[in-house]
Amino acid sequence: MNDPTPVRTRGRPRNPDTDAAIIDAARHILATGGFEALSFEAIAQATGISRVSIYRRWPSKAHLASEIANGGGGHLPDVIETEGIAAEIRALVAQLHERYSQPDIGAAAIGMIVSYQREPSLRDELHSPLERDARADLRAVIAKGKALGVVRDEVDADALFDIAIGSIMFRMLVSAATPTDAVVDAISEIVLNGVAR
Repeated sequence: MNDPTPVRTRGRPRNPDTDAAIIDAARHILATGGFEALSFEAIAQATGISRVSIYRRWPSKAHLASEIANGGGGHLPDVIETEGIAAEIRALVAQLHERYSQPDIGAAAIGMIVSYQREPSLRDELHSPLERDARADLRAVIAKGKALGVVRDEVDADALFDIAIGSIMFRMLVSAATPTDAVVDAISEIVLNGVAR
């Protein structure tokens, strides 16, 4: 039975301007100093917002970095029905490239990987739900492509997910190779056509 009594939250409502100031400062710190430089003390000094106020919003820097790294959520592109499989693959790779080419998001993503190793429960809390939703998005797109006859029946959407994200993250965040925009077309072409003659 549902309780019709509204649930009251404690304290005053959050000020969106304060949230934005914290996020902006965190992005700048990540982009210029990396994940290790990110701290609530550094944000407090940059914004004049107390550490207590920051902790009320995000219980740890991992939670704050996760919000930045994941860009507020969103869905994977779905253009397969209107533009075809080649456009779908390129849109997916381009979206990932655009995200991880941003210095703040790149630093946050690397920091999150470190955080998951140090505290595995954070993976379940911060990462797993987002990955589950993203994989479901791509499975739906690939299923649609199979129904349209533009994707082979044996294609594994989860393997495609791993290839697309893994290749872009490695190139943009780890590799010593120059991360030019041309990598979007190069990776898309290989994902689409493979490497065999």
